[in-house]
Amino acid sequence: MIRPRALLSWLITAALALIVIWALLGALLIYRLHRTRLQAERFLISFKTLEVGRSRINEVSSLATKYHGAWRSRPTSGAGSPCGDGASVVEFVFDNYLLHKFYGYSMTRFDATIYVKDSLVCFRSISMDTVVHGVDGMYDGVFVEEFRRTPFSAPFSAGRLDHVEVSVTMDVRAPADARDAALTFNLDCLTKVRGCRDTEEIAPAIWRNSREIAPTRWRTQWDN
Repeated sequence: MIRPRALLSWLITAALALIVIWALLGALLIYRLHRTRLQAERFLISFKTLEVGRSRINEVSSLATKYHGAWRSRPTSGAGSPCGDGASVVEFVFDNYLLHKFYGYSMTRFDATIYVKDSLVCFRSISMDTVVHGVDGMYDGVFVEEFRRTPFSAPFSAGRLDHVEVSVTMDVRAPADARDAALTFNLDCLTKVRGCRDTEEIAPAIWRNSREIAPTRWRTQWDN
C-alpha cells in the first residue's frame, strides 16, 4: 500500500516533470516557428523576383524544392484556372499551427500559389490571414493576385481595402512601386501570440501607399 506522503511526493514529481516537458516542447516549437518565419522571409524575397509571363518553370521548381512547395495538377478549389486548361500549380504554406493548437497562439497563415503553363509563370497569388484573438470565426486577411492581364480594366485595383480585409488584383502593367507594396507582408505576424491586429499591421506598405495605389472611392477611409 502506498503511503499518502509518498503518493503526494510522486504526484508532485510527476506534475513538475510534465511542466518541464511542456515548457521544453513549447520552446522547441517557438524555435521552429522562428525558423519558419526566416524561411518565409527568404521565400518572399524570391517570390517577388518572379515575373508573370517571363519567369520559367525551372525557377518555380527551384522554389518548390527549397521551400517544400506542393505541386497540383489543377486548382484544388475547383473554381477553375486563371490560366486556362493545362496549367500546373504549386502551393507554399507557412503557419503557426502547432503553437495555435497546443499553446493558444492566434492561428496565422502565410501562403502563396504559382500557376505555370507552357513552361512560363502565368499567374500568382499570395496572402496572409490571422484569426482575431479570442473571437471564433473572425479573421483579418490580405489577398493579392497577379495575372498576365487582369480581368478588370485597370492594371492595379483594390476590390476591398479596410482594416478587416484587403483584396488586390493586378497584372504585368502595374506600376513597380504599387506591385512592391502589394507584395510586402509583415511576417512577424507569424510569431506573435495574438497575431496581427488588422490588415494595416499585416500589410503596412499597402497602407503607407494607400493614397497612391487605392481607387478614389477608398481614400476617405485614410482621411478620417
